[in-house]
Amino acid sequence: MFDYSQYEKAPLIETKDFRAPKNGNLFFYNTLDKKKIRVGVWYPKNFKETLSARGTILLQQGHNEFIEKYFEVIQEFLNREFIIICFDWRGQGMSDRMIDNENKAYIKSFNLHDNDLNEIVSKIIEPYLPKPLIGIGHSMGGCLMLSGFYNHKDKFDFGILSAPMLGFKNEKFLKSVSSIMNILAKDTDYLIGSKPNMGVETPFEENDLTTDIFRYKRTQSLVRNHPTLRLWGVTNAFAKAINERFKIIRQKGWVEKISTKILILNNTKDRVVDANKIRSTTTRLPNKKIITFSNTEHEIFMEKDEFRKEMWEKIDIFLK
Repeated sequence: MFDYSQYEKAPLIETKDFRAPKNGNLFFYNTLDKKKIRVGVWYPKNFKETLSARGTILLQQGHNEFIEKYFEVIQEFLNREFIIICFDWRGQGMSDRMIDNENKAYIKSFNLHDNDLNEIVSKIIEPYLPKPLIGIGHSMGGCLMLSGFYNHKDKFDFGILSAPMLGFKNEKFLKSVSSIMNILAKDTDYLIGSKPNMGVETPFEENDLTTDIFRYKRTQSLVRNHPTLRLWGVTNAFAKAINERFKIIRQKGWVEKISTKILILNNTKDRVVDANKIRSTTTRLPNKKIITFSNTEHEIFMEKDEFRKEMWEKIDIFLK
């Protein structure tokens, strides 16, 4: 088993009604560029006795998310006898921020995220955790996981992308605004039109993430207990980094080089990312299966039980 004693122990936020799964370890991994990345690893119930698992899942969050939000999902994969590893992307959750204002979503380039994923895979997963390796990413995490499949063609055996951030409906407007702001404003300024929440909770009735009020309020409760888990809005640099990554992914022949077997969970009513752009990109993957939901919002993992039941049925068949 992996020796966690060499790393600084990392904190974990829980509420009375939402506890972390058992058999987990949280720690800070120090990257080559000296940033602290919060990492969590969980083992199935009897792993210490049997040293047996179905494989390892790298479960990666979307923009403005954090490890705690996925407690329920982590437990569900543990029940299926997988080892789970996940980490907060730099710039969010409890990983190091890139600028002094910890409320702003800032990243100079998504290459930094690629580097972090590469280090976690090469320094922790490959030496210590069993195959097969399954990469799962939601939204921004799906976009970055797709890049991981491209960069590590021989390391990931399966992939699951939930509403991957591969395009927006208002993309032309965002690109125009981003181009103007690159000239008139600082990288660290909020992007015009991004509507920073300034730390104020969005009422359930106005949210575009889930139709499940219980799971939505559960996340809000976590943030209330630790406000720095939530970012307030995106910066010009962040928007520029997204646009640059879209250009790479959309290059002719880029997606076609990914050999990983991938399940895509797409939502036709998604109001955060563009379902049509997801389909147009992922249909070019050589080894994929696309599942389309028609009544869910952006976060299928955080949806109502009736939708999650169908989701888990598809995932279980895929991972058989």
